Amino acid sequence: MKLSKRILACAITAAMATSMLSACNGSTTTSGSASDVGASQGNSSTTENSNSGNNSSTDGNGGNIVEVPSNGDTLKWLGYYDLNTDDKEIVDKFNDAGYKVETISTSSTEYFTKLAQLVASSDSPDMVRYEWQSYPHGVANNLYTSLDDYVDFDSDTWSGIKDMIENFNYGGKHYYLPYRVNPGVVLIYNQTALDDEGIKTDPLELYKEGKWTWTAWKDIMTEWCNIGDDYYGVMPTGFVAMPFIVSTGTTLIDVDGPNKQIINNMKDANVQRCQEFLSDLANQGMVNAEYTDPGTCLSATKTLFAEFGLDWGWTSAQGAAKDQDIRFVPIPRDDKADKYYTNTDTFGYLVPAGAKNIKAALKYMEICRLNEIDPELIAKSKAEMTAEHLYYPKCPECGVSTADKTIEKCPSCGAARRERKNHSAMSEDLYQIYSDLKDTTSDKFTFLFDDCFGFSTDLTNMLQRGDSEGKGCVLGGPFKFGESYTNLRDSYYGTVESFLEPYRALMQKN
Repeated sequence: MKLSKRILACAITAAMATSMLSACNGSTTTSGSASDVGASQGNSSTTENSNSGNNSSTDGNGGNIVEVPSNGDTLKWLGYYDLNTDDKEIVDKFNDAGYKVETISTSSTEYFTKLAQLVASSDSPDMVRYEWQSYPHGVANNLYTSLDDYVDFDSDTWSGIKDMIENFNYGGKHYYLPYRVNPGVVLIYNQTALDDEGIKTDPLELYKEGKWTWTAWKDIMTEWCNIGDDYYGVMPTGFVAMPFIVSTGTTLIDVDGPNKQIINNMKDANVQRCQEFLSDLANQGMVNAEYTDPGTCLSATKTLFAEFGLDWGWTSAQGAAKDQDIRFVPIPRDDKADKYYTNTDTFGYLVPAGAKNIKAALKYMEICRLNEIDPELIAKSKAEMTAEHLYYPKCPECGVSTADKTIEKCPSCGAARRERKNHSAMSEDLYQIYSDLKDTTSDKFTFLFDDCFGFSTDLTNMLQRGDSEGKGCVLGGPFKFGESYTNLRDSYYGTVESFLEPYRALMQKN
């Protein structure tokens, strides 16, 4: 491949990286996603049920009663979208509890700069959303407040996600309360294209039979690519090798918060083996290094699999090809791994350092979590995701809104409701995978979170795309271009260490 083509591919990957990583963090809205983790709703021990009365809360680490800082009924929210419009269902419940949301607007590119300025000027907002760089970067730089004194992690509200909260332990403290688990990166594919080419192997059936492994994945891509020179097995995205490395049971970079260690696994045998496997795919001509969006890749190019975050990737791909059967499967299991390890992601909120209304922030987080584990909302979410048709709530004739989006005609006047044309129905099989990839209580997967994108932007850029000439692309070079991982590892291990060392020093101080 010519160098200019390689640089272009890396540049496109870099341009997409921020949006894709943000998409993986979760959508801007929270009310429309109910988890299928089968936890009971129970009573919360996070905050009181209104903004008046006792401000105390039970500490999950020892049962101490502490005063939760409060500053009236207004939650100051720093964000690049407005919760009042984009998270209306939650905000309505927040309003019912006696609170309101005031938005401090910023852009996604200026988010961390704005947050740091507000914290430094003693004008901190009360709540911000989680981003990849919130942990450990934001925590290490003292941008957030530890919540250990205010939240009972063993309460009915939080116990179901306690293990995931522990993933973000920093020096024995917890700053981030994820309230939901998001399905991570998956492989999206076009079953119609497989059928049209007469390929009988079905990745979904292999997964259901427990046979979806690296070897099975390579075999079906080999069969596909043998059809012609312009057929490709897979298109990597900004996540590149990360989810495949995780499938070995090892992460590229691991933040061991309780022991105050940051571990660089570039020299680990599992990482080496995975990178060599991916490099071999590229050198056999199976990898399409030219990025296209989900709606184009699987319908307009002869690429079999595309590596995307499930929510955005599958919805976009299926929406662009309504007449085709677009499916997804988890990242295949490493043949040599002792368990089925898979990448995961979470979404939730943090309280900035110096926030004056922690009580309001915790109330908002609590409402989000209770929505997520509410059995009725879980059932409603499934009904909507698997429905053949969805409709907008407000009737175009009488103006009455109906909460059930699956009903074709308005219950009030009988008029036809306006259909959501961008909706794509999940099959029961796909919905089950979606649910499994969110359920941390199940034994189907062992969930791992790779901290490699949680440090500086410069480190993330280097891991994803390398330097201005595309060199040093630790996660993308082998997978996209067949580069020698051994050479990359030996040449850039020290560079990665130089990025990590300041964070190690900060961790020891905190």
